[in-house]
Amino acid sequence: MKKIIKTQEELDKLQRIEKGEEVIIEISLRLNCVLEVFGILRIQATLDCNRWQGRYIRAWGNSSVEAWENSSVEAWENSSVEAWGNSSVEARGNSSVEAWENSSVEARGNSSVEARGNSSVVAWGNSSVVAWGNSSVVAWENSSVVAWENSSVEARGNSSVEARGNSSVEARGNSSVEAWENSSVEARGNSSVVAWGNSSVVARGNSSVVARGNSSVVAWENSSVVAWENSSVVAWENSSVVAWGQTLVRAFSASIKLSLYGFSMLSLPIDLKLKFQKAKTCLVQRYKSLPYLEREGVPVKKDKVLLFKKVSHDCKTQERTKNETLWAIGTTVTHPAWSPEHGECGEGKYHACSRPYFCDEFRNEADDIYVAIEVAIKDLYEWPNPSYPHKIAFREGKVLYQCDKFGKRI
Repeated sequence: MKKIIKTQEELDKLQRIEKGEEVIIEISLRLNCVLEVFGILRIQATLDCNRWQGRYIRAWGNSSVEAWENSSVEAWENSSVEAWGNSSVEARGNSSVEAWENSSVEARGNSSVEARGNSSVVAWGNSSVVAWGNSSVVAWENSSVVAWENSSVEARGNSSVEARGNSSVEARGNSSVEAWENSSVEARGNSSVVAWGNSSVVARGNSSVVARGNSSVVAWENSSVVAWENSSVVAWENSSVVAWGQTLVRAFSASIKLSLYGFSMLSLPIDLKLKFQKAKTCLVQRYKSLPYLEREGVPVKKDKVLLFKKVSHDCKTQERTKNETLWAIGTTVTHPAWSPEHGECGEGKYHACSRPYFCDEFRNEADDIYVAIEVAIKDLYEWPNPSYPHKIAFREGKVLYQCDKFGKRI
């Protein structure tokens, strides 16, 4: 039986949709109760809902809900929900949700979610999520996530994530991540990562990483890395690295465990005493530490240099914090509390890199841009034995223009 709701009075009388019933809401109305759905509900206009005020939709059993714009839906058991616009969905049990545009979904139990556009998803338990576009996902416990394009994922517990495009993933606990193309991954705890293409990985704790293609890995603590093809690895602390193909390894700790095979290359300081295994076909290059500008190949003109910074689409960094800074084109930005010697990261200085693409390690939002900044040499500060060798501190700089990731002016 199909029923079309056309007035507020008709909606106020509706408190339950039975199995076998189909209700269509065609005009913008206000929901004033908890609407129990066991059948089919299609919302084709704005429905004013508020979960905290007890005005929302609760879907049960094998019910189906199609929600548009600002609808609020709570789905239980085997319910199926398709959410559009700014809809909010909480899915429990074996519920299935497909979220579009700016929808927000919280999935628990064995829920399954497919998120598109700028959707935001929090997944718990054994939830399964497929995220598209600029979707944002936080996955807990045994959740499984496949993220596409510019998606952002934070995986905890035993979560499994497959990231594609320019996805950004933070993996914790025993999470498993497979990263493709230009994905960025930060792995902590016992996380496992397989990186393909131009993916970038920062591994901490007991994380395990397999890097392929042109992937870049920075390994900390007890991380384990197996690098193939043209991958690049920076090894710190007690990291373990096995390099194959034409992998480049840069070692900064005498405590790392390293094996080189194929045509891999090892780069390390002259004074670093490191024991490692290598095949006869591998190359070892020891170098004397050079000053930043010389090491990075940054030209000096009239005692000034050109450095690069990655900022938001509206030219800001540290957005919505006390350190928010505007890097408007044509302006000169001066640090109000210059004290760079207190640490490589954190407050007391501005940061810039020798090449725009090196900035990707520090921020990677979908709509970020690169800017070129002119800095006087006297306003630079270089840290001894830096953890991030492509980064330098500066006190004051003039923002000249926007550029692409290779420094070409736009």
